[in-house]
Amino acid sequence: MCVVSELRERSAAFDDDLEDYDAVPWNYRAIFGEFKGIPWWAAILAALVPAFIGAFIDINSSKTVGWTFNVVFFLGALAAILLVQRRSLFGPMVQPPLVLAATVPILVLLTGGVQKAGLSAMALGLGKPLIDSFPVMAVTTAVTVGLGILRIFLQKNPNRPSKDEVREAKAEVKGRAKPVRRPREEPVEEEERPRRPRPERAEGAPARRPRPEGAPARRPRPDGARGERPAGQRRPRPPRDDR
Repeated sequence: MCVVSELRERSAAFDDDLEDYDAVPWNYRAIFGEFKGIPWWAAILAALVPAFIGAFIDINSSKTVGWTFNVVFFLGALAAILLVQRRSLFGPMVQPPLVLAATVPILVLLTGGVQKAGLSAMALGLGKPLIDSFPVMAVTTAVTVGLGILRIFLQKNPNRPSKDEVREAKAEVKGRAKPVRRPREEPVEEEERPRRPRPERAEGAPARRPRPEGAPARRPRPDGARGERPAGQRRPRPPRDDR
């Protein structure tokens, strides 16, 4: 994420520096030349208005669409995809089916191409012009989508960072993010404290501390103090009640 943000900042800085030199930014241009393209709403009108005119002419004459509608419909969609601004390509790429669905049924209803005889007659009157115009709609959509993809690949940001710049930015980010290791401190050896020498026992001195004078002597333990019983004596058991 840091690399992407740095590249975007660099690209934005380049665009700001070149705004004074370029009359039209790259994403506002048409497919050719350096003039400013038409906005998205103008591209919609460029395809919609000719389609209305062509459909009106054909439906008034033959109750269905013909070559007039096919030609102006194709040329209007082609002009829209070629003249629209680079940043507004999506609308002209997908608009041919929508333009067809908005023009032909409305004009059939307005010009009286559908008689009020029933639902079947109304469906036939609306469906026949749509079926007749389906081939030109499919071809026009394929052409506009292909030209839109071509413009996406050809018209790229001229100030975008190159591969070498991307590698350098990644290396800088890695260098900043790499933690600095401190040298390991060697443990300080503590000086051994001298142990206090134990007082030596004099020759002939008793191993235990002598009893103070006047202290009573220890009494001998009576027999059986430890719970020992004389041999042959047992504790009588309580009587067992078998009832």
